[in-house]
Amino acid sequence: MKPYYFLLFVCVLFFSCQTEIDVKVPDYYNKIVVEGYIENGEYPIVSLYRSAPYFATMSLEYLMDSVIIKDARVFVKPSGEEEQELFMLPFPRLDYPLFYAYTTQSIVGKFNTSYTLRIEWNNKVYTSQTSISNSFDLDSVRFVPTFGHLTIDSVANMRIWMTDDGKTSNYYQFKVKIHCKDFQDRLWITTIPSAFDNSPFKGISFNYEIMRGAPSTILMPTMDERELRNYLRMNYSVGDTVFLKYGKLDESSYRFWMSANGEITFGQNPFMSPTPIISNIKCNDIKEKCLGVWCGLAKQEEMLILDSTTTKSSGATFRFR
Repeated sequence: MKPYYFLLFVCVLFFSCQTEIDVKVPDYYNKIVVEGYIENGEYPIVSLYRSAPYFATMSLEYLMDSVIIKDARVFVKPSGEEEQELFMLPFPRLDYPLFYAYTTQSIVGKFNTSYTLRIEWNNKVYTSQTSISNSFDLDSVRFVPTFGHLTIDSVANMRIWMTDDGKTSNYYQFKVKIHCKDFQDRLWITTIPSAFDNSPFKGISFNYEIMRGAPSTILMPTMDERELRNYLRMNYSVGDTVFLKYGKLDESSYRFWMSANGEITFGQNPFMSPTPIISNIKCNDIKEKCLGVWCGLAKQEEMLILDSTTTKSSGATFRFR
C-alpha cells in the first residue's frame, strides 16, 4: 500500500501549492501610429491610427470608429519646395493600409529628394523626415525550383543577382505581389528579412533568395480556404505572375524595418518576446513615445511569370519590364 500513500501525498502537495495571482493590467492610453510612404513617381500616402489595447475586441466597426484617425491635419514638404497639405481619401481603397489614407496629387516622389512630414492631431505635433535616394538595377532575377525540376504542381523560390556599388552604406528592401488563377495579392508583401544593408557584401556581387514574408491578417476573414492557402504561402507556384518591387531605403527607414522584422515574421507567435521597434516619428511632447514610420523608397518594379515550359532544366525566368 505504500505506493498509494506516496501518490496521495504527492497529489495533496501539488494542489496545496496553488496560489491565486491577482494581475493588475496597467492603465492604457491611445498613441498615434503613423504608416507613411513616398516613392519615386508616386503620391505620398500616410495612414494614421490610434493604438489599441491588447485585449480589445477587434471588429470592422471598432477599427473604423476607434482606430483609424480621420481628423488630423497632415503636411509634406519636399526639399526646396513649399509645404502641401494632404487630405483623407473620400472613399475606402483596398490597396492602401486599412483602406484609408491621407494623400495629395500636388507632390510626386523624386530621386535625390528629402521629404518632411508634419502631423497635427490631438493638440500635438508629430514630425519626421525621409528621403528618396537613387535606384539601382538587378543583374538578373529568376525562379529556382525547390527540387531540381519544375512540374505543374511544384513550387520554386525567387533568387536575385545584384552588385553593390560600394560607395556608401546602402539599405535595400524587396516586396512582392502574387497574381494567379485563384488568388491576387491586393497589398505589397515585404520579403524575409524586411530590409537588409550592404555591410556583408559592400562593393561586390552577390545573390539572394527572396522569400515572401508574413502578410497582413486584416483581409484573412474575407477569404475562402483556397485563397487563404495561397495568401499564406512563402514560395511560388507554376502559373504565378509575380510583381517584384525593389529599391533603396534611407537609414532611419531601414532601422525601423529591421526592428519591425521580428514582429512581422513572428508576431502571431505568443511565445516570442516583444521586440522594441525603432520609429523615426518624433513628437513635440518629449514624454510621448511615437510609433510608426515615414519611409522613402527609391524603387523599381518588375513582372515575372513562372512557366514550367521554359524552366525545365535551369529554372531561369527572364524579366519583363
